[in-house]
Amino acid sequence: MAKTKSARVSQRILKKDRQIAQAVLSLKDYKPANADFSAQRLQEALEKLKRAEEAEAAALEAAAKAREAAVSLETAFHELVLGAKRQVIAQYGDDSDEITSLGMKKKSERRYGRPRKSESEDT
Repeated sequence: MAKTKSARVSQRILKKDRQIAQAVLSLKDYKPANADFSAQRLQEALEKLKRAEEAEAAALEAAAKAREAAVSLETAFHELVLGAKRQVIAQYGDDSDEITSLGMKKKSERRYGRPRKSESEDT
């Protein structure tokens, strides 16, 4: 029995388990002493596993489609905001108070060139 029940079983092991289950189901006179391991329970478990894997695949596909739609909407929104910023600069100018409300610096407040040492730092 597995020690951790939250970890997934590897696909290699599941493939081998399916092969073994099919082999057990093909035995005509299989009658286990423990009814927990009957052919009927084995068949039911196989069917539940198949349905769960199909549901997981459908959910992953839906999540991928939702992510794709969200990325598309985010990109369109970002392009719209960039265009609006350009329009504010065009309408009000690059040294206006309106562009500071957008979180941008006025042209006159930008620093160009290398920073200079102050006089007080000399020793």
